[in-house]
Amino acid sequence: MIQDFFLELAAVIVLATLLGFLFRKLKQPILLAFIFAGIILGSSFLNVITYKELLHVFSELGVAFLLFLVGINLDLRIFREIGKTSVITGIGQIVFTTLVGFGIASLLGFGFLESLYIAIALTFSSTIIIVKLLSDKKELNSLYGKISIGFLLVQDFVAIVVLIFISSFSFSTDLTSQLSQFVFSLVVLFLLFFIASKFLVKRIFDSLSKNQELLFLGAVSWCFAFSAVAIFLGFSKEIGAFLAGVSIASLPYTYEVLGKLKYLRDFFIVLFFVVLGSNLVFAASDIIFARAIILSIFVLVGNPIIVFILMAKLGYRGRTSFLSSLTVAQISEFSLILIFLGAKVGHVSNEVVSIITLVAVATISASTYLIIYNNKLYDHLSNFLPILRSKRFFEDSLHLVEDKEYSLVCLGFGETGKRIFVDKKMNEKDVLVVDFDPRALKEASKLNFHTLYGDVSDLETIDFILKVKPKVVVSTVMGVDSNIVLTKKLLQKNSRIKLVVLAHDVSDARKLNAAGIEFVLVPSIITADKVKTVLQDIKAGRNFELNWFKDTEFNYGHDYSLK
Repeated sequence: MIQDFFLELAAVIVLATLLGFLFRKLKQPILLAFIFAGIILGSSFLNVITYKELLHVFSELGVAFLLFLVGINLDLRIFREIGKTSVITGIGQIVFTTLVGFGIASLLGFGFLESLYIAIALTFSSTIIIVKLLSDKKELNSLYGKISIGFLLVQDFVAIVVLIFISSFSFSTDLTSQLSQFVFSLVVLFLLFFIASKFLVKRIFDSLSKNQELLFLGAVSWCFAFSAVAIFLGFSKEIGAFLAGVSIASLPYTYEVLGKLKYLRDFFIVLFFVVLGSNLVFAASDIIFARAIILSIFVLVGNPIIVFILMAKLGYRGRTSFLSSLTVAQISEFSLILIFLGAKVGHVSNEVVSIITLVAVATISASTYLIIYNNKLYDHLSNFLPILRSKRFFEDSLHLVEDKEYSLVCLGFGETGKRIFVDKKMNEKDVLVVDFDPRALKEASKLNFHTLYGDVSDLETIDFILKVKPKVVVSTVMGVDSNIVLTKKLLQKNSRIKLVVLAHDVSDARKLNAAGIEFVLVPSIITADKVKTVLQDIKAGRNFELNWFKDTEFNYGHDYSLK
């Protein structure tokens, strides 16, 4: 038996690897490859997978590790950065998507409980996939990127609560008893979580951190221990794993834990998606595919429309609202886990599992392309949809702009921007600071700079920059697409403007230079040249002093900031 299972597992891993390589070439999320591997090896096609129970155990380990690392990555401080926008948008999208999704599912012939599961599953978008795509595009720090990550985290919170509720269900008692038991168990679970986080976790991991192997085993043990407590209280192991991750999120060892566990997670999560694919039911496939197509269209079109309307009502411009809305045009891993748990407790059929899995395949594939080409899509659609170009104003108190001309415009007032422009010899009144981060603008205004709330990629922001007739524009926003749009619009209207732009690497610098930007700087190269000079001084025995380091302070996990 062991040998047969090993051969079966080998077939699964090899096929998943081959399909993963193919999907990477096609610029698709690799998890789709794992689902397709399950479809091919499942009973509907080759019927290779026979040890489903063993694979299922492995797959559940993958989900537990996934949620454990999600908990470790969860930083509650992000909600203070993006404010009420993400909370309102996230909750609003969940409510409206659930209501509309429930109506569509009911019209498709599903019962009340299955319609509710389907509706909720359609509300959650994939934080992991969106973060990966925005990171690849170097737009995580853009205005729409920050807002998107914010409301995706809100969705994750709601998903966790829903999973907790579903995992508490038992058919041995009536609904009142179930709810009472659920509330009691929930209070006990969070009480234990609070006690462990407050009094135990730091002491335990301080001792374990002295040895890397013990730190690894300790993290796994902590995950398993919390999962066992959750199971004992009537919840799923996934919930315990998530809380275990949150409890150690603030420790200084989280990066080591993440580095050691992410490969373990990746291996087991492959099997989760393979098992999902192998469970796809293709009987009466015409009905299943028809329903999946209808629900996919709603996710790809309906979800973005809901988010666009909500953000427009909050006062955001058409471009920001549009780009943010595209990030919800797919369903997430939580959607699949939700349906998987629903099937396990008998609330939904295998047909629903198959339909939602197909929706995941379709929407994740399509939304990947939507996000990769989001700027081009906006430019094209804005010519036909006037609502995308409508002017809106957000946080007018941040617009501290006088009716005058500015010789210098600083785009992005992060650490680099401050370093460049905070100088006693510089006349702050001649500098206009443009940023989308309210905190950065408030800090700039305290330093007597005039400020404008805006996104460098927003055409309205660029038009305003042209009105102030700058001689030099410095962009510390290291986004290739954004800076190329900026360059074309500025130089098209005023070719005498001097542009100074920062780039992530040499490849980006070449693209920016080819777009017509004369001064492109790569910070990593400048740093390398500085280090070479320091090393040469050390080798030659010359005295030197790193004066620039004296006026900075470094907090673990945060950016450098001026004292």
